[in-house]
Amino acid sequence: MVSLKSFIKSVRKAKTIADERAVVRKESAAIRTSFRDVGLDQNTRRINISKLLYLYIMGEKTHFGQVECLKLLASPRFVDKRLGYLAAMLLLDENQEVLTLLTNSLDNDMQHPNAYIVGLALSCLGNIASPELARDLYTNVETIITSNNVYLKKKACIVAAKLIEKDPDLSEFFITRIPALINDKSPSILLGTIRLIESIYINNEEDRPQLIKLIPVIIDHLKRVTTTGYMPDYDVGGISDPFLQVNLLIILRVLANGDGQRLYSDQINDILTQVASNLESGKNPANAILYECVKTIFTIESDQSLKILGVNLLGKFLASKDNNTRYVALDTLLSVINIEPLAVQRHRSTIVSCLSDGDISIRRRALELSFAILNEQNIRVLVREILTFLETSNDNELKSYVTSQLTIAANKFSPNDKWHFDTLIRMLKVAGNFVTSDIISNILALILQCNDVELKRHIISKLLASSLEDSTQFGLSIITIWSIGEYADLILNQTIEINEKTSKVVTEGLILELIDDLINNTTYSNQETTQLVTYILTAIIKLSIKFKDSNSIEKLRLVLNARTYDNNLEIQIRALEYQEIFAQDAQLKRGLLARMPAPPLKERQNLSLHTGKSKKPTNGTSSSSVMASGSAGGDDLLLDLLDDNNIATATNSTNQNELLSDIFGGKGNGNGNGNASASTSDSAASNNAAILDLFNKPSSASSTTSSIAPSSAIDAYSNANVKVLFNPKSFPQNGTAILEGIIESKESASTLDQVQLLIAVPKSQKLTITSTSGDSINPGQSIKQTLKLAGKEGSKIKLRVKIRYALNNDIIEEQFDFAGFANTL
Repeated sequence: MVSLKSFIKSVRKAKTIADERAVVRKESAAIRTSFRDVGLDQNTRRINISKLLYLYIMGEKTHFGQVECLKLLASPRFVDKRLGYLAAMLLLDENQEVLTLLTNSLDNDMQHPNAYIVGLALSCLGNIASPELARDLYTNVETIITSNNVYLKKKACIVAAKLIEKDPDLSEFFITRIPALINDKSPSILLGTIRLIESIYINNEEDRPQLIKLIPVIIDHLKRVTTTGYMPDYDVGGISDPFLQVNLLIILRVLANGDGQRLYSDQINDILTQVASNLESGKNPANAILYECVKTIFTIESDQSLKILGVNLLGKFLASKDNNTRYVALDTLLSVINIEPLAVQRHRSTIVSCLSDGDISIRRRALELSFAILNEQNIRVLVREILTFLETSNDNELKSYVTSQLTIAANKFSPNDKWHFDTLIRMLKVAGNFVTSDIISNILALILQCNDVELKRHIISKLLASSLEDSTQFGLSIITIWSIGEYADLILNQTIEINEKTSKVVTEGLILELIDDLINNTTYSNQETTQLVTYILTAIIKLSIKFKDSNSIEKLRLVLNARTYDNNLEIQIRALEYQEIFAQDAQLKRGLLARMPAPPLKERQNLSLHTGKSKKPTNGTSSSSVMASGSAGGDDLLLDLLDDNNIATATNSTNQNELLSDIFGGKGNGNGNGNASASTSDSAASNNAAILDLFNKPSSASSTTSSIAPSSAIDAYSNANVKVLFNPKSFPQNGTAILEGIIESKESASTLDQVQLLIAVPKSQKLTITSTSGDSINPGQSIKQTLKLAGKEGSKIKLRVKIRYALNNDIIEEQFDFAGFANTL
């Protein structure tokens, strides 16, 4: 049998994957054969186990050697036990049945006179303990905690913490040991004790009051460590035992969050101030302590002055030359911006300077923080810096994020309308290819809503000049061609400046020049080209009633005719339809091609570059809207309702259009039972996304709250707490109906919270449902919402309803079917 060193050399010499697998298979077979040898000596077994560990590192199967690991660690020799326990920790886990064979070896070794063997057994138990193993061996750990060996006491405390995580009931056996342990001044024992306290606090709520009483002792330890002079064994970079200081701050943060803060507020604030003031940032050990101090300050309910001190410490981190320190500062400032916005604002210049940092991670956090600190006072300065970043950045993902956030910020904080539109146009000039369809829709809606003719003339002129300067920016081209189609008559014969040097008069020929340039542009993708050409065709048909020169009108017609032979079917169909309109009487065309009415703006939520963190709903968002926007709870509820193949679902969401799109706008099932919107092609939907966004009418939220239901309301469901009624408001017999859903709380019931009503109808029908007037009902009161149904004329209305509410912190769900309406659609 070859040695481990020779085996590793053979694997590394393999030139192909096949050669490597051949070597591994050969050696695995040899190891299996060797294990079957009854007279296998310990030295050979140790070599085999070493090879197994190498195979484990390579990702190969090693299950056949698990029992041999147990035989090796059962050896009386330390060298065998060391390798055996290492193999057991790597090759076994708490779900392995063979783990039960380990109990006796662990029991014996934890009572061994050799402290290092006891340490090996403790490490193995802590790493792979199952709940059963924890209950069998906790007494051994308890005994070791009472020993005089500092090394073993620390290790036993850490293992005890892991055993409590497996079985929280074990905390009652270890909590009695904590008073003696926490009063020990040995740093090693304190580190283990802190880990044990944290585990008990998290896993057993009943013991929390007893642990909170330890806060004064922890504060004393923190004072002692911070004021202690030079300690050779525990000094790191001139800082006395930074590991212990960090852990003391962590456990203080855990215990002081709640009752602990109220009981020991002054002492906690004093020690945090002392720690923050006595250390100078600059070295990693000091920075680690200060960072944990800042986290503690903002986790507990600390004083206002202490919070300002915490932000100032983060400001010092920002000034550091170390990238890791600056990243930590930016990330932490981002989490405390909502707590101390004014204190964070003082470091605006430092944050903005990080936008030009060479590290992409720092730039991303600085960018997100820049948007977080935006307000009415600093928007001009910050937006200028953000636009500069947008112009120089090569990160396409960041460009999409910046354009989205910049649109939201400009809508919210712009000092005046002219600055608002100038900023959006500049954004389109530098990132037009990374502007999403919803932003295009938003900007178009803003232009349509503008009632100032002079301002609108300025906007269209600037869009035209920007497109003539650069016709490769997709978002800019889309918005410009749409705006010219609507408002070309406002800018004809006006003077515009191109590249801030050349002045040109806007003529019909100049507009035709832009159309020709855009329609023949080859820089866009096929999808972008299709969408742009459809916009251009719409602009052409609208310009046909705005142009006066017959030659210009004829050129428009020729462009339109040329597209009737386009390879893209959608463009061809649109061109043919517009060709028919083009030939109509001028008076008819003026009415047909009149300016569009201004659509409502769609509210947009801030995005986050923190992929692992979820945003909390904003104030005023009901639980139903959070559910409908994609939360796990909402998905579960919808899946419950979708158990019938003939059912389509809608929920009471404030973001209703998006939810209905998800439910009804998917791929059709081919049997004709789905909603008509499901038959729309994916390409058509994507090409017209911006136009469709402009016409999406938001549902009007129901706002009535009444304790008396109308006499025409029909009882649908009732239990001891709640009653559901439906009031048939309108049945025009044309395939539509309007109903009013009423949820009443019984007089005898308590207040109902988190009320959600989910309603489903057959797929042959479409349901639009508004949000409720609230998500909480007092006894004897009610909330209402409006339901709009559409389907085949004469079809019967059938509803599947699920009502969900919280009563005395208990979640209650009830589901029922209702079809008690006398009228049909």
